Amino acid sequence: MVHSLNIVAIRNTPENKDNPSAILAGIIGTTQYEAGSRLRIAGRFPVIVAVYAEAAYADEKAAKLRSAGFGAVVLHQDEIESDSKRFIARSFFLDDMQLRVESREGESLVVDYSRMEIILRGTCIEQFTTTTIEKEKKLSLGRAVISGGLVLSKSTEKHHVDTSENREGFLNLYAGMKHIIAFRENSLVYSSLGSMLKPTRSANFAFITDELKRRCPDASYSDALLNKSAQTQILGPLFNPVEDLDIAISLMAKSLRQKQ
Repeated sequence: MVHSLNIVAIRNTPENKDNPSAILAGIIGTTQYEAGSRLRIAGRFPVIVAVYAEAAYADEKAAKLRSAGFGAVVLHQDEIESDSKRFIARSFFLDDMQLRVESREGESLVVDYSRMEIILRGTCIEQFTTTTIEKEKKLSLGRAVISGGLVLSKSTEKHHVDTSENREGFLNLYAGMKHIIAFRENSLVYSSLGSMLKPTRSANFAFITDELKRRCPDASYSDALLNKSAQTQILGPLFNPVEDLDIAISLMAKSLRQKQ
């Protein structure tokens, strides 16, 4: 039997139900306190409530949640996105009826605006840790006594650990199940904007987002992944935004697709 990552999330709490946290806890097999903590943030976006090794078991739990009035979403292992499944755009052209994009490798893709189903805007967070060693010498009376005054100090080391973050905006466009076009704020070339070019990357990226929303009026849009706090709430205690952002992205996309 093949085991994998099968994630169950909920989008909302059931209406006209007494003690929904007890219902959720009973279905997924957790404490009422833990279930309540997840329920308190469900609504604006899906939140992960359980992870199972077997796909069929996850589907069974989701079915029970739906029967109880929860909006349940199951994300299977093979549905989790990665850059290998995305078309990473380097340059773009906003034509009248189509979006044209080119990759760093020179590949091109053309998609009609009418085919865009989902637009996801968010922030990718990379974390860097550096360790520095500070050496210093301190007076040691013990060494001075033992050595007869020949050695008066001892060397010590202090380790300083500094953590920094690098943040970059992203915009994922979903054209059916076939194409996922990814825009990255810092690596995108904005020259095609011409006279509409803004003075900063962030301003250009915001302009592109608004323009694509305007040109794709039927596409579902979400910016729930813009900040780390929301990403953390979606992923829950089992995952973290730095390492598992693809899970949050994939879950948001599937949740929006199911609501269409």
